[in-house]
Amino acid sequence: MSEGKAHTLPGNEKTVLIVDDDCDIGDILQQIILDQTNYKVVWIAESDLVLNAASYLRPSLLLLDYMLPSMDGLHLYDRLQTIETMRGVPTVLISASPTLPFDELRARGIYLLHKPFELEDLLDILAQLLSEL
Repeated sequence: MSEGKAHTLPGNEKTVLIVDDDCDIGDILQQIILDQTNYKVVWIAESDLVLNAASYLRPSLLLLDYMLPSMDGLHLYDRLQTIETMRGVPTVLISASPTLPFDELRARGIYLLHKPFELEDLLDILAQLLSEL
């Protein structure tokens, strides 16, 4: 199996995994992606649940909030990289925080969307990253 196909579901369906503990934001992101694209969406609000489910989900892209209750998004990303099916999954970090570890994000190849962001910016980055798979 090629590396790109390792992150897709049967039939080449692309899935976006949203990790955000804010129910309103998670719901809005899920609805926007479902309404505006052909991608499947899985939204999980808790870091521990993501760690348990990640190997079964095999997402094509990870949309990750930075400010999570039990660990920040960067730490969760690092933990997810220890799961074989999560290695190399394109990741977009979303955050309203003005103080982010930009050097660490760049070193890991993580893309950044600052909250609030425009709908078109979200859709553009999803299309760009998912078209490469």
